[in-house]
Amino acid sequence: MHPLIHLEHARVDASERLRRASRHNRVPPRPKPPPLRGRAAHATGRLARRLDAEAARRAVV
Repeated sequence: MHPLIHLEHARVDASERLRRASRHNRVPPRPKPPPLRGRAAHATGRLARRLDAEAARRAVV
């Protein structure tokens, strides 16, 4: 067997996988909220937890 046939097989296999993967429709990632909104939600959650821990647990679950 030719010593370079394994490299050729690996290259063909990789290109075939790429070709098959490019046909699938990818789901776009969810857009992240602006940093200010995330910080506000975090601060509100911390405040709610300090005021009423049980209500904060119910709100999360």
